[in-house]
Amino acid sequence: MMPTSRSADALIPAIPSLDEPIEMLIACHGRVRAFTDTLRKLAAYLPDHGCDDQAKRAAENILRYFRIAAPKHHEDEEQDLFPALRQAGDSALTATLDALEAEHQQLHGLWTRIEPELAAVAEGRGAALADAEQFAATYQAHAAREEREVFPEAVRLLDAQTLNRIGAAMTARRRN
Repeated sequence: MMPTSRSADALIPAIPSLDEPIEMLIACHGRVRAFTDTLRKLAAYLPDHGCDDQAKRAAENILRYFRIAAPKHHEDEEQDLFPALRQAGDSALTATLDALEAEHQQLHGLWTRIEPELAAVAEGRGAALADAEQFAATYQAHAAREEREVFPEAVRLLDAQTLNRIGAAMTARRRN
């Protein structure tokens, strides 16, 4: 059975204040995991059940998240967090940030392949979500890498003023 939008929302972690930008980014990763897990379930559900109301709602929720919130999350990192971390001058960290930005591009490419298929499901037209597993696995591995290799460094290297500036930029981005 596909989770309804209400049950899916109950599984998504609460979002902390944007005054805590690293915690906010971690919470966004929780949402990424929840929506990519829903995507996997949807891909498995469609062959037997087709585009019923549950499938359409799940597809709409996934589309909404990855069209609106996920791009802002990547902007938070690429425009604010990563530049602040690059100022530390650590070549290994800079190489990690460069690789993560390349992964953002890879994720965008995967998204452009799966988005039309999800839109078709949301509209009630059958689709096979052929790249669902690759998108989900790649995104989850990417989030785990950031949590393991970047966020601890951000906590260690960035002072309160820098974190406040990043949080303010994240807040402004979400008002647009």
